[in-house]
Amino acid sequence: METTGLEPIALSHDVPLGRGIYCNRTLNLRAVKAIGYDMDYTLIHYKVEAWEQRAYEYLQDKLVERGWPIAELRFDEALTVRGLVLDLELGNIVKTNRFGYIKQAAHGTAPLPFDQQRLVYASTNVDLADERFVFVNTLFSKSEVCMYTQLVDLLDAGELCGVMGYTDLYKQVKRHLDEAHMQGALKAEILADPERFIELDPETPLALLDQRHAGKKLLLYVTWNQPPRRVERLIRGGSWPVDRRRSGGIAF
Repeated sequence: METTGLEPIALSHDVPLGRGIYCNRTLNLRAVKAIGYDMDYTLIHYKVEAWEQRAYEYLQDKLVERGWPIAELRFDEALTVRGLVLDLELGNIVKTNRFGYIKQAAHGTAPLPFDQQRLVYASTNVDLADERFVFVNTLFSKSEVCMYTQLVDLLDAGELCGVMGYTDLYKQVKRHLDEAHMQGALKAEILADPERFIELDPETPLALLDQRHAGKKLLLYVTWNQPPRRVERLIRGGSWPVDRRRSGGIAF
């Protein structure tokens, strides 16, 4: 096996390499007054299939209310992965190389035959600054992309009313999904049952408490319109063990 020539870093206190915190320059924590965190997929890692399936179902309910015949659709996590790109002009989802050239493509949920793909994309270079393309770069995109690709099939079959093409279809899907998130019912479910939706890590609250007791201010960036104590409960989890020597709130 080819190696880099660098020796593994030894961590103190027998900390496993996978549990370490790393930086790419020398950092004197004594000079750091505050430590800030993003919540989603930094402090909290979600159970993607459970979260995205519920998001998909909330979106589905909203679209059914519009009269769209999609009650029988089901969330399929395998329809997308991070790193793919939606082509809103053609209703396709594509995989590119690092130069932006398309290597694979599907229309709706059906893979494009190579000859058709080459005909459609022979001279196309994906530019993510172009509004034609949407980069699937977060795990929160799975429900959105799954629904969009399934609806492309229905649009082609003439089963969706009030849709002016693939770009308009995407805008409607995104708008209704954003509304589902903003109304707060999904987040309320997560707050009520964190263990169902979150990969609970008992060491996370202890690490935060250690930083607070070391005199650091803790900052948390969230998109949740919830009181701080409810967010703290989400981070700790109802069943997380907390060392009583370090008891007390995390106090963001």
